[in-house]
Amino acid sequence: MKIHFDNIIYSLQRAGGISTYWTELISRLLRDQHEVSFTELPHQNISRLALDIPEQYLSVTKGKRVLLNRFKVLPLVKEQDPFIFHSSYNRITGNPHARQVITIHDFVHEKFYRGLRRYLHLYQKNKAIIAAEKIIVVSENTRQDLLHFHPYLKEEHISVIHNGVSDEFYPLATRSDTSSRPYLLFIGSRAYYKNFHFAIDLLNRLTDFDFCIVGSALSAQETLLLNQKIQGRWKMFANIDNQQLNQVYNEAYALIYPSSYEGFGIPLLEVMKTGTPFVALNKSSIPEVAGKAGILVDELDLDAFEQAVLRIQGNEASFNALGQQQASQFSWEKCFQETLQVYHKLI
Repeated sequence: MKIHFDNIIYSLQRAGGISTYWTELISRLLRDQHEVSFTELPHQNISRLALDIPEQYLSVTKGKRVLLNRFKVLPLVKEQDPFIFHSSYNRITGNPHARQVITIHDFVHEKFYRGLRRYLHLYQKNKAIIAAEKIIVVSENTRQDLLHFHPYLKEEHISVIHNGVSDEFYPLATRSDTSSRPYLLFIGSRAYYKNFHFAIDLLNRLTDFDFCIVGSALSAQETLLLNQKIQGRWKMFANIDNQQLNQVYNEAYALIYPSSYEGFGIPLLEVMKTGTPFVALNKSSIPEVAGKAGILVDELDLDAFEQAVLRIQGNEASFNALGQQQASQFSWEKCFQETLQVYHKLI
């Protein structure tokens, strides 16, 4: 079975959940010596740097026109026999021998964006959905969103395959610095539906806690807001690797996850695997991933989130056990094997 992976995601983000997903699939394809080839653009992606892809498997497009290349229909003219084509982010091939697969991670653009950004994203995504013979979605909630926006699709063409969680996340025996103040953690994108400003307001109330932020560099406006609301009580980590992130998870008092929408929510799995509690908004795919671990809050309400954080004290051992039990139900190996089953059904 020939497989071609389009690695466009590595040029679109330096780090992120989709890059993690794609890297976990590739590492196992290489491990098991599948007949696989790759299309790639120049990138500075952290996840990709962890991969050792032999040069003979790679077709690298030179130049820096990433924004245009993401809309390019790949010809792949050398392929003359049936093969699996799977793009990391909504590209398609014009090769008639391709059996095309798409993974849909969320419906953020459909739900939260307007204007040119939304139009261009939907133009590309909808073309990929039409071209695909199999559509993988990362959660049951995302499957429901897919059928809401594309009700003509047949159920048998859709497979729910949950994301996994890396073995690089695990409980540490000791903290590196037990003298520091406890901190609450915010990780990932700070797009407006992630409610980062809400998290700052929550920390403004919880004066016994510091605030740790993991993600892309702060904007000037975000820095100003942090200094206005919780000056001297926040710390920023950008572009850290999983070893460092595991330390940050382990040493946090809790993860604060007030996101109004997630296609899946990989940070929840990561923090559960370390045994650290979390407080999250009970929306979209979050309850599907969280199960009975952590604390889910029904509304984006400061009083409710504050009380949830205060409930953790004295119950850490229970949250630790429930989190690790829930995280054990998800793995990248399971995700990979289920993805291979999708491929085999097409070839």
